[in-house]
Amino acid sequence: MSDDDISVVKVGGVCALLGACAGIIGSVVGAVYGLGGQQIPVGDGAELLRLAQLQPHYVTREWLFLAYAVFATGEGVGLYYLTRRSSNIALWALVAWFTGIVVGIVQDAIVVAFVHRFPADYAAANAATRVILEPLARNVLAIVDVQQSVANVLLSIGVALYSVSILRTRTAIIGFGLFGIPAAAAGVFYALVIVSGPQLAGLQPLAEQIFGLVVLWDIWAGIVMLRARRRDAVRTVHSAPAPDREGA
Repeated sequence: MSDDDISVVKVGGVCALLGACAGIIGSVVGAVYGLGGQQIPVGDGAELLRLAQLQPHYVTREWLFLAYAVFATGEGVGLYYLTRRSSNIALWALVAWFTGIVVGIVQDAIVVAFVHRFPADYAAANAATRVILEPLARNVLAIVDVQQSVANVLLSIGVALYSVSILRTRTAIIGFGLFGIPAAAAGVFYALVIVSGPQLAGLQPLAEQIFGLVVLWDIWAGIVMLRARRRDAVRTVHSAPAPDREGA
C-alpha cells in the first residue's frame, strides 16, 4: 500500500472506532433509561404516551445510532483500501457495504425525525386524533423495520466479503478475517428477527445481544486499520535483486 492508501485506511480505522463508541453509548443510554431494545415501542396508546415521557432520551439514543451509521461510511472506505488487492471481492464488499449504509442512514434519520416530533404531537392530540395517529405510527415503524433489515443484510454481506478478502490477501491477522464470518451471521440473524415481526419477537433480546459481535468486529477493524503498515514497500526492499558485480 502507498502512503496515500495508508492514510485512507487509518482514517477508516478512526471512523470505525468512533462509530462503535457511538453505538455503544447509544445502547448504554437505552439501558440506563429503560428504553428497551432498539425497536421503538408503538404498539398502543400507552406505549406512545410513555414514548412521549421519555422522548429526550429516545432522541439522544437515536442520534447516537445515526452517528454510528455515518461513521461506518468511512470505515467501509478504509476496509476497501486495506483489502483491494483481492480485486473483485473487495469491490463487491464495498458495493454491498455502501448500499447498506445508505439504507441504514435513511432509516436512522427517519427514526430520529419520528422520535423528535411524533410523541409530543400524539400527547397533545385529542382522543379522536390519537385513534388516527396510532396506526400511522405502527405503519411508519414497520417501514423502518424493513429498511433496517435490508441494511443489516447488506452490511453483513459486506462484512463477509471483506473477511474473505482479508483471508486471501493476508493484509490483517487471520483471526480478524475469521471473526467476520460469525459477525456477518449475527447481523443476518438480527435482520431476520426484526423483519419477522411478532412471529420471532421473543428472540429479539437474544438477537440484540448477538449483534454485539458486529460491534466487536467494528472495534477490531478500527484497531487493524490504525496499525496498517506499508508491507508492500518492506517486501520490495527485501526482494530487490543484488547489484551486478560483473567486472568488479
